[in-house]
Amino acid sequence: MQYVEIFTLVLFAVLFSIGYKKNNRNMMLTASLCLLIGFAIEPFVIGFEQGIADARN
Repeated sequence: MQYVEIFTLVLFAVLFSIGYKKNNRNMMLTASLCLLIGFAIEPFVIGFEQGIADARN
C-alpha cells in the first residue's frame, strides 16, 4: 500500500506543478483528487476487510 501512496504523491506533484504552470485549474483539481484517493485508500481497504470479516462471524 505504501507504493500506492508514493505513486499518488509523485503524481500529485507532477500534475499540480504542470497545472499551476499552465494555469489549468482542472489539472490541479485532478492532482488534488489523486492525493486524496492515494492517502484515503488504505484505511478504506482495511475497514472494508474488517467489515467483511465481521459479517462472516
